[in-house]
Amino acid sequence: MELPDSLPARLYLLTYNPEKERMDGRVASGHLGPALRAAALLELRRRGRIIDEAGKVVLVSGARGAGRARPPGAGGAGALTLDDPIVTRVLEQVEASGRPRSWKHWIGRDNRRTTRCARDYLEAGRWVRVDRTRVIGIFPRTVVTVRDPRTVRALINDVRRALRGPTPVNRLNDHNRQLTALGALAEIRVLATSRERRAYKARIGELTASIAPIGPALRKVIRDQEAAHSAGG
Repeated sequence: MELPDSLPARLYLLTYNPEKERMDGRVASGHLGPALRAAALLELRRRGRIIDEAGKVVLVSGARGAGRARPPGAGGAGALTLDDPIVTRVLEQVEASGRPRSWKHWIGRDNRRTTRCARDYLEAGRWVRVDRTRVIGIFPRTVVTVRDPRTVRALINDVRRALRGPTPVNRLNDHNRQLTALGALAEIRVLATSRERRAYKARIGELTASIAPIGPALRKVIRDQEAAHSAGG
């Protein structure tokens, strides 16, 4: 199995737990949504659809209307086509906003829907299998498993190595560098435990800065979510 080209789709696959042979559901209910949105913004910036102006997301002239999604397996995204519905949705929201807004604003929107969208896209492309059942016939239960554990395990190991070093951050492969930063900020435990995140705090800070302004904005969204959860608890 070839990995999807999309950064958000690869990020979702990083939540796979090789030992339990299924996705970590606690990650999906935590900070994965905003991290997926941040990944979509990174994709749009890489493809020249958006830029940063004074801390705001600005649509590049000529990019409007060029983000219609293609079905999985229809080939590469190319210069003018997006094949990931998350990336497409974020672009359409930026288009419809009517004025520049902060990176934090776009990262903090539609988090639950974004996570479901990533899962459904990977299911449609046959990267994952989704089993929908009901516990005691009442409560819905969804179990997501990858179809090619070996390939996803290799991706996880690549990101683990990127987090732990010793390769300097500025020499890392772009995809791995971005995935590592996003995965660490989203606190994906398959990549690093809370103790390991503390041990690599400086490295995570450097990775976060390497994807500025998106990385620092994601960190702020996550901190706000944690503060709101603590206040509500």
